[in-house]
Amino acid sequence: MNIRQISIIGGALLVAGGAFIWMRSQAGNPQVAQPVAVAEAKVETVNVLVAKRDMVVGERISPSSLGWEAYTPTSAAAPGFILQSKSPKAIEELANGIVRQAMVKGEPVLASKIVDVDAKTGAMAALLTPGMRAVSFPISPETAVAGFVLPDDRVDIILTREVQFTSNGQSQSKVVSAAILENVRVLAIDQSVTQDKDKTTLPGGVATVELSATDAEKVRLAHKLGDLSLILRGYADAGGATFASTGTDVMSQRTGIAQTSDPKPATTQVVQQGSQPIPTTVKVYRGGQ
Repeated sequence: MNIRQISIIGGALLVAGGAFIWMRSQAGNPQVAQPVAVAEAKVETVNVLVAKRDMVVGERISPSSLGWEAYTPTSAAAPGFILQSKSPKAIEELANGIVRQAMVKGEPVLASKIVDVDAKTGAMAALLTPGMRAVSFPISPETAVAGFVLPDDRVDIILTREVQFTSNGQSQSKVVSAAILENVRVLAIDQSVTQDKDKTTLPGGVATVELSATDAEKVRLAHKLGDLSLILRGYADAGGATFASTGTDVMSQRTGIAQTSDPKPATTQVVQQGSQPIPTTVKVYRGGQ
């Protein structure tokens, strides 16, 4: 073997050895694969009308109670959902409506859960406080503060009637007037359940008020006994619940107190309709005596 062949074989061995060493080094230090950036697919959304806060039955809806929230087209496909693309003025149209069914914050608003007061259908039932009743009776401008009593005002109900009594053995009569219920909520005047912003008065022939079942019966009886009038209460006196007046019981025939010639103030007679005078004794305290 000559020198030329030996040099060729030596060079080949060097190349093979270098390749072997390089492969071993690569196997001991593997290269980290670089992440491949993937473009995120854009999700299409639609705006759905939702409640911006919890709302209870009978509550009036304000524009701030409603808002738009993004939903996927699949989620917004539920029947009854109100879409901004189809009803862009839904918030303005539903404002001043009445909640028929309670809603929680973030819940999609359904038209079936809101009563349109302009449509009148179902509005009165939705206006009523749970456990209360609506009762109506006739009024006139003279008995309803010249039309200044408006829906959602608070009033006192006054009964004016004629009572019979006996005085000195003679049958007489007198007209009495007193409040039978105070701080009563007015639901409607005629068929108007809201105040017209363009009108300052709302004259009508029928008032509908909110009362308990017992008080509603009392008003119906009072209507048969005499004339009912509404006395408007100021905003400062309009808080709290309805209550019965603690004054004279104008609905009872015992309102008629006999006037006698006896100067003793402690002895009176109370007359009941269709009966003889029933004597009673009243004790009067003056100055602690």
